[in-house]
Amino acid sequence: MQKKVCIIGVNYSYKILFQSLKILKNFDILGIAGRKKRKEFKKEKFLYYTSWKNMIDELKPDLVVIGVPPKEQEKILEFLLIKNIDFLCEKPITNDLKRINLYKNLVKKNSNKNLIDLNFLTIPAIQKFKNIIKKIEISKKDQIKIEWFLKPRSLKDKLSWKNNPKKIGGEINNFFFHLISIIFYLFGSLDISLISKNKNFYNFLFSSRKINFEVNFFTRSKINKFKIEVNNRNNKYSLNNNSKDYHNNYFIKKNNSIVFKKNFLKDKSRIFASKDILSLFLKKNHELEKHTNFNKGLEIQKKIINLKC
Repeated sequence: MQKKVCIIGVNYSYKILFQSLKILKNFDILGIAGRKKRKEFKKEKFLYYTSWKNMIDELKPDLVVIGVPPKEQEKILEFLLIKNIDFLCEKPITNDLKRINLYKNLVKKNSNKNLIDLNFLTIPAIQKFKNIIKKIEISKKDQIKIEWFLKPRSLKDKLSWKNNPKKIGGEINNFFFHLISIIFYLFGSLDISLISKNKNFYNFLFSSRKINFEVNFFTRSKINKFKIEVNNRNNKYSLNNNSKDYHNNYFIKKNNSIVFKKNFLKDKSRIFASKDILSLFLKKNHELEKHTNFNKGLEIQKKIINLKC
């Protein structure tokens, strides 16, 4: 039996999430809601609404998939939690600690499946690297180095919320959220503190009783370079990406040799990454669900707010 789905948003939602749902075939997309009337959707099988509340009230979906700017998403999340409707949302979630507490209280009363689109965690090389880390049993004696030189595509659009911290944008709210999700996925939840900041360079300390390491995050870099390196006893393992595609072209090295490389389809990496997150709504107790549930997103968001970057 197919799950009835409604989508809120027509940009990322239609270009990525709608396409991801179509691949899975276990979802029946009943409606999409945007802010204004659109002629281009008249030929589609789904119904188009300019009110997301009306769409949900009329179509009564099993799942709501959200892809709108965070300020718009805040009210939608509260509504869905009160109504006990499954949802997939985007990060960032909010920049308001009071709202985080509100969401947490609503989640306690909610038995539904609520996930956040942390689609970096579906990247094959990141999942493979997690398996390697499990086997080598990391301790405080091991050296961990993490850096991300980031060249955001969104910089071309000066009016985008993604470049405006007042609209819960900026690289810390947006991309650093992803980096924290990857680090927590690989090493478990950790305390985070800001060591230093200089224009577009941030140096953080991630720590627990078992491990601690520094993370360098360069925003608005001229290049894209991602690297997580673990020096464990006599071996050095690293997860790398030196390409423009944030979701593709990752590879793993053991010492100086590439030992793993697997990609999504070219130009469709984000579609396939989000497809794997959406597939969790069709599964029970999948391991990845622990790292992509709404509570995990709230944990990460709260840590970002408390950093006061």
